[in-house]
Amino acid sequence: MRPFISIELIILLTLLITGCANIDKHIDTIKPTARLVGTRLTNINFEQADLVFDVAVKNKNPFSLRMAGLDYELRVADQSLVSGVMAQGLKLKKSSTSKVSLPVTLKFDDLKKLPGKLWESDQFAYQLASSIHLDLPVIGKYSIPFSRKGELPVPKIPSVNLKKLKVNKLNLTSADVVASIEVDNPNAFKLGLKNFNYKLNVNQQTWGEGTGSTPNSIPQKSKGTFNIPLKLNLLTMGKSVYQLLNGDRRLSYQLSGGITLDTGLTFLRAYKMPLNISGSTTLK
Repeated sequence: MRPFISIELIILLTLLITGCANIDKHIDTIKPTARLVGTRLTNINFEQADLVFDVAVKNKNPFSLRMAGLDYELRVADQSLVSGVMAQGLKLKKSSTSKVSLPVTLKFDDLKKLPGKLWESDQFAYQLASSIHLDLPVIGKYSIPFSRKGELPVPKIPSVNLKKLKVNKLNLTSADVVASIEVDNPNAFKLGLKNFNYKLNVNQQTWGEGTGSTPNSIPQKSKGTFNIPLKLNLLTMGKSVYQLLNGDRRLSYQLSGGITLDTGLTFLRAYKMPLNISGSTTLK
């Protein structure tokens, strides 16, 4: 007795066989493509730079797809500084292009760990390597790599110190003293200064506090100096301060407060830099 095979089963088997035989010819029609369409600097300060890489993923299929994940690695001077994985979940719409945004944060302290003197440079080059992972029908796991090279500036926080103290007027009850504050700008751009507030202790005694005027800006790779006038009441401060002012010696100091910096960079125009420095200075 011959086995019975329906015409429907014959047709189905034929479609499966011919489909498997021809799938390689049409496999490109279901592979999504990706291209990096932009790089955005969303924030930069003296501690880190925040970047966003925008990728356009094109799904040519008449059905939606789901992204299985994304991994990335950012390298500087052939050293891996930042790497990570983004979780799955993004839906790629059918017959359309979807945007995938990859945020990456680079901490400038990591540059100091690299060999050489890259941290002392005014800017550095980076290389991003990344892959988007998809689960495709028939094909299964599929990855789309993309990469980008670029450069970033390296903003450096200026150093501040009390350069010297100068006595302009001295009598038994009061003294007029000027404190010279030096700001060293190590950057390849000028620094704007404003909103300076301070408290100055000398030999563990408060000599003055308040707000002071500063130069409008300090040129690149240069130093600037501004003065703080101090009025000392020797009747309340005591005989020891009068004796210090009569001498020519080095004194210990602590300078606290803050100053607002304008670097000219888009995201670094009103940086409030705290001051908490100590050292020794000359008295003249």
